[in-house]
Amino acid sequence: MKTWTDQHLKHGLDNFKIKSFQSAVAMQKLLSGLDFGLGDDCWIDDDSHIFGTLYYRDIFKCIQFLLAHLPFQTHLNFEPVRLADLEGHQIYSEMNTADWWWDTQDQLPAGATIVPVVCASDKTHFTNLWRDQHGWPLYPMIGNIRKAICRTPKKHAWILVGLIPCALKGANNIDEAWHSTVGTVLSQLRHLDIAVPGLKWHCSDGFQRQCYSLLAAWVGDHPAQVMFTQVSYGSCPMCKIPQGAPMGHSTC
Repeated sequence: MKTWTDQHLKHGLDNFKIKSFQSAVAMQKLLSGLDFGLGDDCWIDDDSHIFGTLYYRDIFKCIQFLLAHLPFQTHLNFEPVRLADLEGHQIYSEMNTADWWWDTQDQLPAGATIVPVVCASDKTHFTNLWRDQHGWPLYPMIGNIRKAICRTPKKHAWILVGLIPCALKGANNIDEAWHSTVGTVLSQLRHLDIAVPGLKWHCSDGFQRQCYSLLAAWVGDHPAQVMFTQVSYGSCPMCKIPQGAPMGHSTC
C-alpha cells in the first residue's frame, strides 16, 4: 500500500505536499482532506427515491478535480481544432475535432471553454446473499482529456459520482425511477445556463478559465441504451429502423 500511494502522490494527488505515510491515521487524514471536497465525507445520502438510498457526489467538484489534476496537465484540450489529411478530408480524432464541439462553441460567449461530460454506467451485480443485490455505478469523464489517457484504467480519468439503486425483481416503474435518480445526480448540468458567464475553474496548466460543463455523450451497452432512450427492447436507440428489418435496411 505504501509503495502505491507514494507513487500516486508524487504524480500530483496532494500537490507534492506529502511523500509518504508513517501511519494509517496520516493516510486517513489526507483522504479526508482531498482537494475539491472529494474526501471520504463527500458522499450525499438521498433516501427520497422509491427503490433505495441514492449515494452521489457533487458532479461539479468531480469535474473540477479532473480539470486541475496535475497528471493530466499535458493531456488536456481546451479549444476545438480541425484536422485534415493530405487530400483535404477532415479527420476526426480527439473530441475537440468533432463538429459538435465547433457548433456548440459558436453558441457560447467569446473566450468560453467547453468541458464535455461523458458518462458511463452499467448494471453491476454485487451479491446473491440478500435479494440479489444490484446497482448502477455512474462514472463521468471530461472530453478535454485525450483518448489515450481515458482508455488507460491506471490513469483514473473516470470518477465514481453516484451509485444508483436497482429495483427488486418484479418492481414497476423501473425506467422512471432510474431517470429520476440520474436526474438528481446530474441536476447541476441540467440547470447550467449558457447565456451567463461560465464557472471560473482552475486547470492543471495553471490558468483559470470560464468553463461550461455540458453533457456530451453516454457510454453503455444495448440494454442500458434502451433504458436511457426509453425505446422498446430490440429497437435501435440511434437509427429509425423497423423492428425485425434485415441488416442493410435502406433507412440505415
